[in-house]
Amino acid sequence: MQEVAAPVPPAFNAPDARTLQVNEGLVYVYEYGSVDEGKTIAEGLSLSGEALPWEGRVSFWPAGKLLVIYPGTDGGLVLLLTGLLGDPLGVSPEAPEEPYPPAVASAISVWAEAQGVDPASVEVVGYTAAEWLNGCLGLPAPGESCAQGTVSGWVVELRAGELLGTAHTDDLGLQVRLTSPG
Repeated sequence: MQEVAAPVPPAFNAPDARTLQVNEGLVYVYEYGSVDEGKTIAEGLSLSGEALPWEGRVSFWPAGKLLVIYPGTDGGLVLLLTGLLGDPLGVSPEAPEEPYPPAVASAISVWAEAQGVDPASVEVVGYTAAEWLNGCLGLPAPGESCAQGTVSGWVVELRAGELLGTAHTDDLGLQVRLTSPG
């Protein structure tokens, strides 16, 4: 993570703002004079439906005096920021179902690798929320012992040309299991 000299979009009344590059994504950090001021701005963004200077999915995290904003869909970056700052608030566009939840991006990557295809050629046919009864996401390997307990996640249907496949994921895409690997 490094600070870059990229333009910072409107400061949402923040006296100090920075742009950070994390891998390929740009993250905007706005600093306020008090925790309450930062929290009020973040809550206002999530409730107002105010037009933001970014297109597509925008996730933001109130963190003390900071408001951290990531306008993008890189599941790994969202996961990193969530691990550091807690659950994000977010503003999604009304129109298409894309961008996908981070778990769908993980499913694309794992399935494409197993099939030996370019992830950019993978089409998401559909995805639905699921509740798995064990840590194996309903797909234990032969002889595998699975942790018992409910796991929230997704069933993701994928296609690349004539190839079709299904992936089971946990909520964030940290675990991905394929119905018929490789």
